[in-house]
Parts: sequence; C-alpha cells; structure tokens
Amino acid sequence: MNSHVWIYFSKTGVGYELVGTDVISGMDAFIHGVDTYLVEYSHSDLMNDMHFFIYEWDNSQKKRKTVFESYKKELVLMGMVKHMDKIPLVVQQKILSMYVSDEEDLVLEKNANS
Repeated sequence: MNSHVWIYFSKTGVGYELVGTDVISGMDAFIHGVDTYLVEYSHSDLMNDMHFFIYEWDNSQKKRKTVFESYKKELVLMGMVKHMDKIPLVVQQKILSMYVSDEEDLVLEKNANS
C-alpha cells in the first residue's frame, strides 16, 4: 500500500507533502489556516485502487471533517495538480482522469510533450 498526505492552501495555491518533521508544522497550518485542506491519498497495488480523502478543519468541533461535496473535492485536487510540482506523476494522472475529459487530457499530454 502506498500513501501520501499533503496540505494544500487553496487561497495561495501552495502545498506540500507532509513527511518527517513537516508533519507537526503542517498539522498546525491545517488547524489554523483558512481554506486549507489535508489530502490523503492511498493506493493498493493488490487491488489497483486509488482513493483520495480530503479534509478541512471544523473550528466549532475542533476536529477535521471530510469534504464530501464533489465540486469542492474537484477544486482542491485540480488546484493541487495545477499549482504543486512535487506530486507523483501517477497521482497527477489519476486526478486528471477523474476530472478532465479524454479530449482535454490528450491536449494536456500533447502540450506536456512539446
């Protein structure tokens, strides 16, 4: 099983993967940031499944809550692809396959190879 966790600041389009010593400061930023999302990605090689879990901080309950609205999930994930350069290619491709039509995907791929 492969997994990654990112923090993404949608207002500024900045984000980074939470690994090692980044985890504590990343969680602080998630809790205290506005329009900040925690994105978990997991991939099971055995079942060839990829899943994204997106969370935002709920100040009233002092805990994270899952983002269920598909439009909001799309905005967060596509924003990450657009603004963050250190997302693994397989994750970028999965996000694009979820939200970009095949024709648009071909244009993006053509432009990337140019």
